[in-house]
Amino acid sequence: MKLILKKEDLNKGLQTVQKVAQNKNNNLTSENGLLIKAMNDVIEFQANDYDMGIKTIVPGIIEEKGEAFIANPYLMELTRKLPSDEIEITKKDADTQMIIKGGKLKFECLTMNPNDFNEVEILENGYSHFTTTSVVLKDLIDNTSYACATDVARPIFMGTYLDVQEDTISMVATDTHRLALKTAPLDTPIENPLQAVIPSRLLTEISRQLPTDIPEPVEITAVRSYLAIKFGNVYIRTRLIEGEFPNYRRVIPTDFQCSITVDRSEFTGAVERASIVAKDAQYNVINFVFGDGEIHLMSQNPDYGTIEDYVACQMTGEPLEISFNGKFILDILKHCHDDEVVLNTRQNSPMLVQDKGNEASVFVVTPMRTK
Repeated sequence: MKLILKKEDLNKGLQTVQKVAQNKNNNLTSENGLLIKAMNDVIEFQANDYDMGIKTIVPGIIEEKGEAFIANPYLMELTRKLPSDEIEITKKDADTQMIIKGGKLKFECLTMNPNDFNEVEILENGYSHFTTTSVVLKDLIDNTSYACATDVARPIFMGTYLDVQEDTISMVATDTHRLALKTAPLDTPIENPLQAVIPSRLLTEISRQLPTDIPEPVEITAVRSYLAIKFGNVYIRTRLIEGEFPNYRRVIPTDFQCSITVDRSEFTGAVERASIVAKDAQYNVINFVFGDGEIHLMSQNPDYGTIEDYVACQMTGEPLEISFNGKFILDILKHCHDDEVVLNTRQNSPMLVQDKGNEASVFVVTPMRTK
C-alpha cells in the first residue's frame, strides 16, 4: 500500500474514527484501532468496537492498493504535528510496520493482521428509512440526551428514544426524575414508523460528527438491532438498547395550578446563586415560592447557612410553594433558547418548562420531597 494524503485530510479522517478506535484497555485487540483500506480507488478509515462502527472516505492518491490495521494511541497526536502538508503512507503486504513520512520525519508504526479487523458493513435496506438534516438531528440529540439515566440497573433509560411517525421526528430522554422532549418536522413523511432507543454515549459521538456550518442531508435506516446513519463521507452503525420505552406522553403534565413567565437569563442567574449553597447539600434542593409578581428562591446547607433570592415574573393562577433539584432546573434552562421561559406546575406535581411560544421543546422535572 502506498498513499499520498494532505495533512488536513488525514487528520480529519483520523479525528472522525478516533473515539471509536481509541485504545480502551491498553490491549491490542480487534476491538481497538483502525483500518486504513485503499481499494477500488477509494481510501477508507474504519473503526469498530461492536457498539458502534464508523467508516469515512478520505481524499488522497492511491499509488499502490492495500490495507493496514493499526492500534497506536500516538498516531493522532503525531499526525497533527507533522512538519509537512503532504503525507506519504506506505506498507508492504508482508511487513508488520506501516511507514508515515512527512517532511524529514519518518514514523514506523506497528500494525496487526487486517484479517482480524471486523469491517463495518454497509447495509442499504432496513425495515424503516427516513432523511433529515445534520442541523436538525444535532439539535434533537443535544436538547434531549443530557436527561438520560446513568444507572446501569435500568438500561432502557440510559438511551434516548427516537420516535418517527408520519411527518414528525421526536427524541425523548428521561432518568425518571426529569424528561426532555424535542420534536421536528420531516420534509418527506416516513413510510414505516420507527421507534428505537439509542445509547446516550453513542449519540454523543454521533452529535460530535454532525456538520453544523452547512445543513447536510442525513439518511437513517433501521436494521434489526441497530441504526445506520449516513451523511457526507461518513457512515455510522450504532447498536440499540433492547426493551420497551415507557409511554413518555403519559408523564407530561397537562393540568396546572399556576403558570409563570420569567426572564430566562435572570432566572438562571438566581438558580445558579442558590445552587452555590445547595450543591454541597444532599440532592441540591432549592425551594421555590411562586407568587404574584416574583419568584422567591431559598436554599440552605446545615453546615454553612441559608441563601434567599428573588426574581420578577408574571403569573396567572394560584401561588404555591414547591422544591426542585437545582441542577435539574439549570440543565433545563441551559437547553432553553428564548428570552423568556414558561413554568407550569401544581402542588406536589411535576413542572413543565418551555420556551415562550415554542412547543417543539418540552422539559419536565419532578419535585423534591422536603420536610
